[in-house]
Parts: sequence; C-alpha cells; structure tokens
Amino acid sequence: MLSPLSRPAFFAVRRPAPAPRCAAFLLAAGLLVVVPVAVEAQRPPAPPVPVATAAAGTGIVKGTVVTDQRVPVGGAQIRFGTVAGVAESDESGQFSASRITPGRLWLRVRRIGYRPESLLVVIGADQVVDTTVVMTPIARSLAAVKVLGRRDMSGPMAGFYKRMQTGSGRFFTAADISRRLPNQMTDLLRTVPGIRIETRGFDNRVRIRGNRCAPLVWLDGQALFAGEFDLDSVDPNSFEGIEVYNGPAAVPVEFLGNQRVSSSCGTILLWSRRGELREKKRKAGEPTPAARIAQLIEELQVFTAADVEVAARVDSTAIVRPVYPDSLFDALVPGDLLAEFVVGTDGEAVIETFNAITASHRSLIEPVRRAVREQRFMPALRQGKAVQQVMQLPFTFVPDSSARRRR
Repeated sequence: MLSPLSRPAFFAVRRPAPAPRCAAFLLAAGLLVVVPVAVEAQRPPAPPVPVATAAAGTGIVKGTVVTDQRVPVGGAQIRFGTVAGVAESDESGQFSASRITPGRLWLRVRRIGYRPESLLVVIGADQVVDTTVVMTPIARSLAAVKVLGRRDMSGPMAGFYKRMQTGSGRFFTAADISRRLPNQMTDLLRTVPGIRIETRGFDNRVRIRGNRCAPLVWLDGQALFAGEFDLDSVDPNSFEGIEVYNGPAAVPVEFLGNQRVSSSCGTILLWSRRGELREKKRKAGEPTPAARIAQLIEELQVFTAADVEVAARVDSTAIVRPVYPDSLFDALVPGDLLAEFVVGTDGEAVIETFNAITASHRSLIEPVRRAVREQRFMPALRQGKAVQQVMQLPFTFVPDSSARRRR
C-alpha cells in the first residue's frame, strides 16, 4: 500500500549557460521573451541565475504543456527558477504561478515518459508571460490496448450492448437516461411505444401492449418473480442500462422466465450502475496522482521500466477493454488516451495513482480508469524480486460497423 505523501516532487536539473547580455536590455525595455533551450545531460551545473528584485510589482507566469502533436499533457511538473514550490499542468495542459519576482526566470518542465524541457522567461513588474511548452515523448515499448467498437467487451454490460446492436428491443443507456432526466421510472417508460401507465391511487403500474398482467422484471440478471414489482420504487438514474421487450418473441432466451411465470406480458431488464471511480477531491496540500508517482520514484519506492530487469506488463490472457463512451460511439468518433498508474507487486493497479497524461476526449477517462482497475498485470522484477513500477499504457478507440446512430 502506498503511504500518503505531503509534498510534490522536485527534480534536479542541469542549468544551461548564462544568457547573452541582450537579455538585460530586454528587461529594461519591459519586453517579454520566451526562448526554448535544450537541456544538456552532460553539461555540469551552472551557478543559479539571479532573480531581479528591484521592481516593486510581481508578475504572473502561465502557459500550456503539449506534445509535438499539440495534444495537452497533464501532470507535468513545472519549477520556476529559484522560486519555492512547483506547479503542475492540469488535464488541459494548463499551469500558472503568480507573485513571481521580475527578472530572468528559468522554467524547468519535467514529465515521466517525456524529455525534460527548459524555457528562459524575462518578466517585468505587473506583467504576464503566457507560453507554450512542447514536450517530446520518449519511445514506448507497450502496444496500445485497442478498443474496436464494442465487439470485444467483457463484464456485466457486454450482453446489454450486444443485444442493443440487434435492435430487437428498446434500450436506454446511462447517457439516454441522463438526457431525459426522469423523476420516476414510469416517466421514462411511458415514452416507449406500446407501454401504458395505469394509475391506481398513488401507484403507477406498467402494462405492455394492452395486457392486464405485469411485465417480468429482471435486476442485474436476477428474476424478480415474487409478485408485481413496483418500478417507481427504484431511481431510474441509478441504472447503467434498461431493456424493454414487448413480447416473448423478442426476449433473449435467457430471460424468458419459467413454467410458472410467462414473459407474454413483456419483459424489462434493469442493469445497475457500478460504483463510480472518479478521483476523489484532494485536500489542500495533498499531492496529485502524478506528483505522488514522481515522489515515490524519487524515494525508490516505485521504479520506471528502465530501472527493472523485467518490466510490468498486461496479463494478455484476460485483457479488459474499456466501454466505448456512448456519445463517441454513436457519432463514430475515434479517440486516444495515455494512462499512467502504478502496478503493485500483487499484479493490480494502484488506482489512487491513476491519471490521464493525454486524452483526446474527457469522456474516455472514466471508462479507462474502470478497465485499469479490473485488469490484471504481471508485476515488474528487480534483482529477482517483484517491485512496484509506474506504467504508461496507451488506449486507442476505433469506431466500427457495430456502431449505429440511435434516436
């Protein structure tokens, strides 16, 4: 188990040679200059660059960290010269720091899996520097987990999506339910052709195709045959998917009922939402997952793939593929995400360290987070022993012919 950390990661960097004298003239003229400088690993450290303190006001430095393909990079650590503390780029790649003392300032940008970068900034009093840092990824050995439509889905919702492709029933996904915002289950079901809602006192009863009997109801694959189930007793927003079948001819064979209970009055299948895995709100001063990983690497509690004899890898015998988000799937939109997390010695992902380095669409983050939690891994080996290793695993979402535009 990872112990909580109280401070973000700081990285030792090598300082380039002093800037030309013309920088002093630019400072006096009040101009802002951003000059990219390559970090040279073999050059000995230079003395610290002095920060001017003559100006009364302070400045602001902000910017965006992107890849060479202009994709935002999250979790990059940015140090501002000799200023204490460190900033981190968010999911959109943006960062900022205020109350910066005017003068020449070196921005040191580091991200695991990318080459470090340095920028020289000249800032005047009460001025703002807005810059873009381009980071070049280091070659990765792991192949992307490819999500081809919804053909290779696994888990409890796999059957739901496969049946939805056949179009033999009426289907509501979580996205459909959220768009309609029903207060009760009957508010949602009354929109289905052939369904009639009968109100008796304070109770609403569902009837399908003029039948006087109640439809069969299944909850997460379990039949609710003990009398008529009150559908308004459950919150429709608590379900991942809902299926409605008007008669026995359209009902999947595994949900036909039994000799005692017939599906001739229709069938309704309810699939509950699984627990949300969204990142918990961090307390003040608590490090982000990216900063937590960087600190653990610095303390040799976690290693990179370059520091182990056998790198951690996905258990290829049971690959868990994320669910293609409804909005992207229906619109035939592809997507890419690069996930970062720690693989523990037990072969499971330490989900508290999960973060998305790059993501073409934010809606990809949660499906990937859930898949990573369920995926099994082969742990890394260092000196013959299993160790924790940070893994950066790419995911690629590709639409296919199984997608169909739904109303």
